[in-house]
Amino acid sequence: MPCPRCCPPGLLALVGPGLALLAQLALASPPDRRAPPAAAAPGAKGRTLVLLDVNTKSAVRVTGDSFLSLQLDPSIIHDGWIDFLSSRRLVTLARGLAPAFLRFAGKRTDFLHFQNLKNPAKSRGGPGPDYYLKNYEDDIVRSDIALDKQKGCKIAQHPDIMLELQREKAAQMHLVLLKEQFSNTYSNLTLTARSLDKLYNFADCSGLHLIFALNALRRNPNNSWNSSNALSLLKYSAGKKYNISWELGNEPNNYRTLMGRSVNGSQLGKDYVQLRSLLQLIRTYSRASLYGPNIGRPRKNVIALLEGFMKVAGSTVDAVTWQQ
Repeated sequence: MPCPRCCPPGLLALVGPGLALLAQLALASPPDRRAPPAAAAPGAKGRTLVLLDVNTKSAVRVTGDSFLSLQLDPSIIHDGWIDFLSSRRLVTLARGLAPAFLRFAGKRTDFLHFQNLKNPAKSRGGPGPDYYLKNYEDDIVRSDIALDKQKGCKIAQHPDIMLELQREKAAQMHLVLLKEQFSNTYSNLTLTARSLDKLYNFADCSGLHLIFALNALRRNPNNSWNSSNALSLLKYSAGKKYNISWELGNEPNNYRTLMGRSVNGSQLGKDYVQLRSLLQLIRTYSRASLYGPNIGRPRKNVIALLEGFMKVAGSTVDAVTWQQ
């Protein structure tokens, strides 16, 4: 599990336990171990030689097994790759990264809307990558998914032609995503129940623990968090008994730039308290881990936001998160 409440502020929520920091450096070495003075290079002025002793017998700090983790941006919904997370090759490679956390979050987190549609209508347009891919997505569970003998997971050997069509679609969408990024204007994203199933199936089959960041920019007129859509997602996930940890929002210090509205640390803290209350009302998530506030670089305004957040929700989160 991720680091507990006693973790120091600034500890990344994705930090789980793994690597041992074995380097203990001492500038002063015993006199008898010092190397003889080296002759100065021609034309070089006096230089100081520093000797380091590395103690490999004791660890200064020990991180957890999941210290090295990874993140998926919600843009994979836009470019279509979320429909290929069941790839046998991808799952096999991802298993080599376990144990680890898989954080589903990014700039598009706060434009994400959950829609509980299990069987969306097939695409009706003319032939093209998007047409075939949407119809393939609708049929994939029945035709191409096979049970993995190792874990009973749903994995698929996607046909080369479908992968080629997906690459073509993703290349087209990449230009759209780049335009959004450079203009700092993002379109809304819809995460269907089926897409959530595919995301969780990938994480679970790969031995990764999913951390899902909910949309924090759904706001009421008084600027408090509107939790209605998040509650729908929570209830659906609980019904499936998905083991998920949660966050609310992504880099709240950038909200004014993204949406022209800001959320201060105190209000964000209240929103986290509200989310914790929702989790406690749902049996599956009554003890689920909650991380936040996932602030950006620790500049003056960001530190002020974090301080306001900690005063209200410091005891609500299981780990304080930030990203560089």
